[in-house]
Amino acid sequence: MKICISNGITLSLLISLSACVSNTLKPENESENGVTSAKLDTEKGRQIQPQEPFDEKPGDVQFDNPVADLVYQIFIAELATKKGNPEIASSFYLNAAKESKNPKVAARAVRIASFAEKTEDALEAAKIWTETDPENSEASRVLAVLYLRNEQFDEAQAVLGKLLDTTDEESVSRNILLTGAMLQREATKEGAAKIALFLTELYPKRAESHYIHASLAMQAEQPKVALKSIESAIKIRPDWVESVILYPRILQENDKSEDAVKFLADFLKKHPKEDAVRLTYARTLVDHRQLEDARSQFELLAVKMPNNHDVIFALAMLSMQFKEYDEAKGYLNQLDKMGKANPQVIFYLGQIEEQKKDFDAAIDWYKKLTPGEYFVEAHMRISVILAKTKTIEAAINHLHQIPVSSEQEKREIILFEGNLLRDFKHYEKAYAYYTKLIEKTPEDQELLYFRALVAERLNKIDVVIRDLSYVIEKDPENSAALNALGYTLADRTNKLNEALKLIQRARDLEPDDPAIIDSLGWVNYRIGNLDEAIALLQEAMEKIDDGEVAAHFGEVLWAKGEKEKAINIWKKAKEKFSDNEILLKTMERFGQ
Repeated sequence: MKICISNGITLSLLISLSACVSNTLKPENESENGVTSAKLDTEKGRQIQPQEPFDEKPGDVQFDNPVADLVYQIFIAELATKKGNPEIASSFYLNAAKESKNPKVAARAVRIASFAEKTEDALEAAKIWTETDPENSEASRVLAVLYLRNEQFDEAQAVLGKLLDTTDEESVSRNILLTGAMLQREATKEGAAKIALFLTELYPKRAESHYIHASLAMQAEQPKVALKSIESAIKIRPDWVESVILYPRILQENDKSEDAVKFLADFLKKHPKEDAVRLTYARTLVDHRQLEDARSQFELLAVKMPNNHDVIFALAMLSMQFKEYDEAKGYLNQLDKMGKANPQVIFYLGQIEEQKKDFDAAIDWYKKLTPGEYFVEAHMRISVILAKTKTIEAAINHLHQIPVSSEQEKREIILFEGNLLRDFKHYEKAYAYYTKLIEKTPEDQELLYFRALVAERLNKIDVVIRDLSYVIEKDPENSAALNALGYTLADRTNKLNEALKLIQRARDLEPDDPAIIDSLGWVNYRIGNLDEAIALLQEAMEKIDDGEVAAHFGEVLWAKGEKEKAINIWKKAKEKFSDNEILLKTMERFGQ
């Protein structure tokens, strides 16, 4: 239907149209399920028929006046938006943008169409916006985003090329970085990589373009490509902090951790006031297990940034690592006084008291947490304390009382109960617990993995092999299962070559995991490669302070004839891990 109304438009007509459209878009007598019921006019005794859905299209109503036509379309669009009908609003706004060629109308049309998820309308409106306001960089960026979302990478590249075509150095730098942020947010990995490469070709001498390319290459899991680009950025602008901070992360992803540490140390010698770089250096040292050096760097930062939560919290965690609990508590209390005692801080205050064996104080801290972050974890710790100070039954009863807010939390508690039984050496109960759960879900890989760990303690080696083999069959890249099966075969059978292959596969997946390195050292010892075993176990010892690793390392040293060194390692480990079964049994076997 097309209606032509002459003689312009009046305010009263607009008001009457408003009432008409309001009722048409959402009838007053519409029920909650969207069914419109008939309404009885009691005064006249007749039934009013339900109104038909709004099916008017842009251009159906015209006023022979361009301004009136435009006002009407915008009016309908805004009213539809208010009434919750963005699809209708998008159609009318797009038509208004086409007819008016007004950039503000086009911008509004883009927004409404995007909200309505009408991609083609949004793209068409964005084209009008850029055509009518070609100097508006926001309009160009929006158009580029829409092209990216539509995977029209060549079109997006053309728009960005024009956007970046300026002689203003500051604008070029800003636009490249804004483009990079846009690509990270909006583009697929393929599209981002294509356009990032285009940026380096467009601006080969700009550090920003190479920086963006490196960032997106990391996002696309291409560390070698990223390394090449970030080195170009560093060469062009060696003192640019953004590149300096990204470079070490890329080096680490290319297995060049030592180079990352050296690069940051050298940079800070020249630029000692660059706190952001120093913070990166401190964190890199932590990643590289150079904890004393890391603490020194964080202490320097704390002098300059005494109210920085990340710095103070890092010092607290490092103090806990060194078992300096009073110092750690001081840092966490400092955060508390600063009003920055978030759930994480409260949880670790509980951890400190637990480590100091002040269990009542630990429970008091844990109970301060309310449902949300760290809540379930805190109550799991309370169950551990109850297992230590009361009974395993009291601990499990507490676990069963923890309120959960999701299936994930429920799952965590289920798994934790089995691990609690295992950790407190209730192996038969743990085995029965996992078996009962597996009867309900026989293909649950996590449950099978944990049952295998318990089965190993009960000398049910056939169960260990069966369960772990199934897990590996279903998930060939499960490094934990590969390592567990490999270690069991190395320790409990003569299938040493098979064990070596499994553990090596695990290490290929997780090259820095100390448990896997320990297993690899142990299987080499069992094979007779003592020198290789010593090197691997030494590496594991440097990565983790653990009673079982110490037991293995001491035994290999003893076999190598270094008995005094072995005894010293065992004795030091026993001071920290006095209840470690493997350590105690190893020392007993060797008369220590």
